[in-house]
Amino acid sequence: MKTNPLRNLIAIGLLSSGALISTQVLASDRISYNYVGLQFLNQDLDDSNCDQDGLNAYGSMALNSDFFVQGSLADLSGSGCGSTNLSVGLGYRTLFGADSSLYGSLSFERIDPDHFDDDTGMVLAVGIRGFITPEVEGRIELAHHTVYDGDTQLNAGAAYWFNAQFAATGDVTLGSETTGIGIGLRMNF
Repeated sequence: MKTNPLRNLIAIGLLSSGALISTQVLASDRISYNYVGLQFLNQDLDDSNCDQDGLNAYGSMALNSDFFVQGSLADLSGSGCGSTNLSVGLGYRTLFGADSSLYGSLSFERIDPDHFDDDTGMVLAVGIRGFITPEVEGRIELAHHTVYDGDTQLNAGAAYWFNAQFAATGDVTLGSETTGIGIGLRMNF
């Protein structure tokens, strides 16, 4: 029986395309940008010697396979300090392997301290999210905030997924003006 090289090449191309598409579908299902979460935050602000804590509600929604919107609202208080923080932004994501994605975002941020003047500014962030194990998702991000005197932060976090919809989360923020930790729950939708 005689083989046709063109037919073999077409078959290999179709199989490769199918494998690539299925990998992208798996990655897009695993790394969700459709979620809401609630965290307990503790922050230490260096400039004002303020140690504040409270709740942070946050979320993200995919607009399509590339773009997403995100937002957060935190109400924090402490001994002689506290603030309400609001952030709303637009992000872009792209696949980075079967179980991870690279992203960048630009957000509008407003910080309204209890005892000082409020300020608004922008936040530019880049990061990577991916699965370390089938149940544990990790994230690392570099973000620059322009409010007040500005602050560049390294943010890291992990989510332990009980199932495809619910996870326990933990985050750490290290910045020149702000350090913090957060623990909470997140739900994909």
